Amino acid sequence: MLAGSSIVLNVFLWIIIVLAGFLFYAFGLQRVVKHYVHYPIPAFAVRFIDNPIRRLFQPPRDVVNWIEISEGMSVLEIGPGPGTFTFEVAKRIGDKGSLFAVDIQPSVVSRLCSRLRAKEITNVTPVVASAHDLPFSDNSFNRIFMVTVLGEIPDKNKTLLEVKRVLKNEGLLAIGELLPDPDYPRQKSVIGWCDDAGLKLVATHGGLIHYMLTFKK
Repeated sequence: MLAGSSIVLNVFLWIIIVLAGFLFYAFGLQRVVKHYVHYPIPAFAVRFIDNPIRRLFQPPRDVVNWIEISEGMSVLEIGPGPGTFTFEVAKRIGDKGSLFAVDIQPSVVSRLCSRLRAKEITNVTPVVASAHDLPFSDNSFNRIFMVTVLGEIPDKNKTLLEVKRVLKNEGLLAIGELLPDPDYPRQKSVIGWCDDAGLKLVATHGGLIHYMLTFKK
């Protein structure tokens, strides 16, 4: 009995140690490094982003509801990753709508293309581009959204000014965040960045763990 209890205790302690190490990496070391060196999430890690645990805490259906996506819209997603929200948006906009999914990493875009082909989704166009220099005309999109992305971008003001440029006058920008993303910014920070770029807060959804803010010009 004592031996069994000792094994359980050791396993529990190892779980605590591993969890503590992860939290130190995510919220300590990562934040310190990224203060000096800006870089996007490594391409090899992207495949792990879309998982059941994330979908439990940040359901794509709820996120897309908050963005107020509807049929026939023209939508821009910045930083789609493996398509956690891409597929839900594609379903909502239908055949008459269009979704452009922009990522700076070619390998990420290539992986997304493969998943789109496998699911036979044809209303999504993946694009390799920088959020600092979006390859679209002024006033192009009804909706623009980025989820757990803005914190990774070095020049947030330049990105938000680009977003404002390609957003239609009546359109919405949606910015979502989720703990334990190491680049997680507070809502107050995001609102301040958007205010500096001339974007006005319209609505707030969610809470501390998972939130979504929407803005207009």
